[in-house]
Amino acid sequence: MRKSNREITDLSEIADIVRNTDTIRLGINDEKFPYVVPVSFGFDFINGKFTFFFHGAKDGKKVSLLRKNPFVCLEGDICYRFRRTKLSVTCLYESFIAFGKCCELSGEQAVYGLKSILSHCNYADVNLDEKILPAVSVYKVEIESITAKMRDKIN
Repeated sequence: MRKSNREITDLSEIADIVRNTDTIRLGINDEKFPYVVPVSFGFDFINGKFTFFFHGAKDGKKVSLLRKNPFVCLEGDICYRFRRTKLSVTCLYESFIAFGKCCELSGEQAVYGLKSILSHCNYADVNLDEKILPAVSVYKVEIESITAKMRDKIN
């Protein structure tokens, strides 16, 4: 990391950033250009390990690319505000970048993933109708590495 004074290494602090992030960007390998798509998500942070969950349609570009290559990059950020500096303008932010392998879930694991997404989106009280499972694909990404940084965190 170029500006190591902004790096966050404490995993529970990184989990707080993830918890406060609304949307993540999913980076998938494509033939010429990377394909990046925003997704709603849920996550687990258990024993120092992150697992992310997201869902989508049963087919489409995202699905076909994930089937070709399941290794992905996830990015999340929180922009608190912009402020003027002596030379320019800067953003006060917290962010993370994670790398992992994605796999499609089924059955109870898919239900768990959807409930995790609902919980993260503040809808944990919604009764999940399992009839939705045939209509959506649910994925998990087990994170192999994660980094985070911030600039002038505002509480």
